[in-house]
Amino acid sequence: MSDSLPPPPDTAPLGSPAPRRMPAKEHRSDAETAALMDAMLARYSWRNVLVSLILGVAVGAAFAWFIIPTYLPGMVHSAVGNAPKAYWYLSRSAGVIALVLVWLSVVWGLLLTTIGKMIGQVASIVDIHRHLSWLTVIFVLVHIFVLLGDKYITYTVVTLFIPYADTAYRPFAVALGQIGYYAVVLVSVSFWVRRLIGQKSWRVLHYLSFVAYGLVVTHAYLAGTDSPTLYWGYVVSVIVVLFLTMLRIITALTTKTATTVDA
Repeated sequence: MSDSLPPPPDTAPLGSPAPRRMPAKEHRSDAETAALMDAMLARYSWRNVLVSLILGVAVGAAFAWFIIPTYLPGMVHSAVGNAPKAYWYLSRSAGVIALVLVWLSVVWGLLLTTIGKMIGQVASIVDIHRHLSWLTVIFVLVHIFVLLGDKYITYTVVTLFIPYADTAYRPFAVALGQIGYYAVVLVSVSFWVRRLIGQKSWRVLHYLSFVAYGLVVTHAYLAGTDSPTLYWGYVVSVIVVLFLTMLRIITALTTKTATTVDA
């Protein structure tokens, strides 16, 4: 019988592979996140963005001049008639899509800091998050400019972009939507200036996403919710954002506590 003591738990017999040690920190540092975002933005130069815009305009022109007149002649008649309604419906449809997109952008941003790190797909979620932000900007522009063709309320470029410049239709609700749009634009542009302002400043600026979402959903509710489906859609979207926000807070607190205990 050997009188030697058994090896300690963290050692292994000679010749066996060394045990794999888990990193002390499971979350990415600011420097790692910044490097990841730099690599992604490098794939999307201004030249690529310009080409995408040109293709988008070409597709839009094809729809406006060929596809819609051919397959939806009633919409064309409504647009050029004495009391056109197509502009109002198109604007409202684009507004609903923009609301869904800004909601998805917020949801994806929250998933980035929770589920994204758990499944190791942070890069993909950041990429989708950025695309959703710019899609929101585009659909809000459609939502705004289509109203220039409406004859029931004679909007101008000034009244469409300056809060309270026109009081013909629910000025408070319209002003909330205009301010929310500017917040969406600021968040979207921040992706391109992140290296100039720094990772921490960019992260603080990104909290405007919550402000933009709150303003846009309030604008949508006050500016003319006459559909129960849309109303309950707003309610469900708010519940999802609140749930993911609480999940993010709890995850951050749990990670901080675990890091403190390990230290």
